[in-house]
Amino acid sequence: MKEPVPSIPALSAGSYTQHYFVNKNSLALKDQDVNIFDRRHLKSIIPAHRLDLYSIQLLTAGEGLYVLGSREHYVHKNMLVFTSPNIITSWAASVDTNEGFGCIFSDIFFTADRTNKQYLADLPFFQMGENQVLCLSDEQTADFKELFALMHREQSAHSSSDVIRGYLQVLVAKALTVYNLTATRGAASLAGSRILKTFIESYMNDFNVIRHGGEIKVRKVSEYADRLGISQNHLNDTVKSITGKSAGQLMREQIVKQASMCLRHSSKTVSEIAYLLGFEDPSYFARYYKKHTGKMPSELRAKTQ
Repeated sequence: MKEPVPSIPALSAGSYTQHYFVNKNSLALKDQDVNIFDRRHLKSIIPAHRLDLYSIQLLTAGEGLYVLGSREHYVHKNMLVFTSPNIITSWAASVDTNEGFGCIFSDIFFTADRTNKQYLADLPFFQMGENQVLCLSDEQTADFKELFALMHREQSAHSSSDVIRGYLQVLVAKALTVYNLTATRGAASLAGSRILKTFIESYMNDFNVIRHGGEIKVRKVSEYADRLGISQNHLNDTVKSITGKSAGQLMREQIVKQASMCLRHSSKTVSEIAYLLGFEDPSYFARYYKKHTGKMPSELRAKTQ
């Protein structure tokens, strides 16, 4: 007989506090639509549950496993975690110290002064399948910590909800900026990796003809850029941002590598190898090889014979 599957509780702000706060009095629930809390008051283990509010949590110390829907996130210092209403969530701290702030709030509270009541639901970090965890720099963490602290202070002073709402809206706007920057960098990184991969494949195809006794046609960087449909500057900038070397430098290193392989394993003369590598003047090839390896081609040939 199968054991019954435990039900996942759906919690309000009040029941969340009663279930999962060490100090039940640490969160004065004067407003069921918004509450800001110190993460030090959270229990280290919070079983799976659904919260009928939005949640944003900032970790400034500690680490643990956050489960958001079907995804597991190992979170730590300098991270923001977002959850939307009715998403199954759980938390398991892996260290004793976990610090930061949290804020739970309703869409009614957040959009009270807005005409667009779908604003929160449309934000990418509140949608399943998107990145619901943001990694922050130390400076960004300090900015978000200050905003949380201001909201927490206003809540403790029983200030107007409008003040807390204003800070919260600034916090969400800043989070969206960070999210968009992260997404842009990620897209740029992916595009850059594709450019680098295609560039390397392109010049390696030209170099590999030497394996079959063919003569390498050494092309200019601008020709490879044209093949990729981008400018030479863009190709160089992209390659250097990923490898730390220019496109031309990668090609020169490959020419030297091909020359070394031929000098070690081919029976052809140094002059013949120079011609195969696209050098019209063998003496120039010898100077080129020495410039990049510190040795004359004849030295390597003599050493391997």
